[in-house]
Amino acid sequence: MELDEHISDAGVVLDVRAAPGDLEAPAVLRDRLRALAAKGYNVILLNVADVAYIDSVLLGAIVQAYVATIRSGGTFKLLNVSQRLRHLLRLTKLDRIIDSDERSRL
Repeated sequence: MELDEHISDAGVVLDVRAAPGDLEAPAVLRDRLRALAAKGYNVILLNVADVAYIDSVLLGAIVQAYVATIRSGGTFKLLNVSQRLRHLLRLTKLDRIIDSDERSRL
């Protein structure tokens, strides 16, 4: 998994690139998001345009990031959500709580 940060005064855009079967991806994502929260960033935009496949473990890491950001009074949003991920969010009813946008920028 590769993560690129784009930090501005408004918050952080985190570009995520993960390949199917990347077993380290959830831990890498969790660690990076924890580090950003520790630095005081409370607006997190997760750009998932380059994520071809999301399994339950990676989805769990996204939910944990959402919960941690919201509990700290912040904002969490998914950007560039594919149709496949949008369908997964709909099936799990996470689309009702995690804000997502097909095309957005900070």
